[in-house]
Amino acid sequence: MTNPVSGQADEPADGFIPGAIKFDLDGEGSDHSSSLPHTLPEQASLSALFGKLGITTDKPVLIYDNSGLFCAPRVWWMLMAMGHSNAAVLNGGLPAWKAAGHEVVSQPAEPSPQAFTGAACDEWFCNTDQVLAAIKEPSVTIWDARSRPRFEGSAPEPRAGLRSGHMPGAVNVPFTELLDNGTTLKSPAALKDYFVEQGIDLTKPVICSCGSGVTACVIGLAALEAGAQQVTVYDGSWSEWGGDPSLPVEVNHE
Repeated sequence: MTNPVSGQADEPADGFIPGAIKFDLDGEGSDHSSSLPHTLPEQASLSALFGKLGITTDKPVLIYDNSGLFCAPRVWWMLMAMGHSNAAVLNGGLPAWKAAGHEVVSQPAEPSPQAFTGAACDEWFCNTDQVLAAIKEPSVTIWDARSRPRFEGSAPEPRAGLRSGHMPGAVNVPFTELLDNGTTLKSPAALKDYFVEQGIDLTKPVICSCGSGVTACVIGLAALEAGAQQVTVYDGSWSEWGGDPSLPVEVNHE
């Protein structure tokens, strides 16, 4: 996929794990009838896509990306939202696989279409109204995965037409701070230590946001790994919130 911050494409595939099937998050993995980037497709479209890729709810799925850990958690989150309970993310992605000396092949595998019968689980994603309600509810924590300058409002948004700043009361959890060497999710113990240092209470329900709903899934996965029990992703994220002048924004830079 294209990096929403840099505008550059994901690291080009330098080989594939044997048997891997290509998933195009920027293509069929997003709802292009929406004006927002990376919008979750409707249930019927997503079921058809998963089926076309040979995914069934009774077959384990391992997801990886070429950057290490960037967009794979988004695909994992989508599978969870469609009732697939046996999926995992390869920590470190293709770079870690190759560094371990494992085999790669030059082309992805051709999928064998199946019938995907998963049912939507609404708790994995939330909408603007739910975020607005959460702002007024101290028992819920909103996490923002964007960089600190973007969160504070001291750096402009990479997408045109978006305000700078963050949702009132949100906590900044830059997804890059949860990674080792920029490619691998920290251990559960290290993640817990990070959240303690940041004064974040993992017993509270968490809403995760970012620029377009992709790296929100990285911090969401980190929250679950660290022991959080209730985590949801704001699908529209800052692309929706920052573009709607009726929604409240905080800026905390001088």
